[in-house]
Amino acid sequence: MRRSGLVNTALFAIDRIRDTATSLERIFVVEVMGRKRGFLTLEVGLAEGAEFILVPEIEYSLQAICGKIKQGRSKGKKSEIIVMAEGAGNSATLAEQIKRETGYDVRLTILGHIQRGGPPTARSRSLGNQFGAYAVELLLEGAKKSMVGIEGRKIVSVDLDTPGKKEKN
Repeated sequence: MRRSGLVNTALFAIDRIRDTATSLERIFVVEVMGRKRGFLTLEVGLAEGAEFILVPEIEYSLQAICGKIKQGRSKGKKSEIIVMAEGAGNSATLAEQIKRETGYDVRLTILGHIQRGGPPTARSRSLGNQFGAYAVELLLEGAKKSMVGIEGRKIVSVDLDTPGKKEKN
């Protein structure tokens, strides 16, 4: 699945979680994919308008998070969404610590592999059709040991022995 599909699937779920957080005045810690890097988490968190985005690359302070939550609540804020990459720490522990420090109702949702599920995007479907048609053309031309891929915006044929010989950039 393309990155946009992963992001959109997470946004779809978090939109519904935000509705619950708002109506029940809760804090939700939502764990998303991102064991070593937080680029997906950052994209999801920014698009969602999350109050906090926690990624493996940047250390965070529990006290700072709790302080900002309390400050927001004192000004009338009723809910918060914390989008957390799986590699940024133990989300269950974080949710429990925030609940203990703030006294507010905190829930944890782990999206995990649900992000890989769901329907393909329109672009993915279109590429699938184009790849299939090109693969049939290659077969009719007698091609063997090749795969169909994309370079930039062009659909190309790649010899199956080639990927093992090149280092990934």
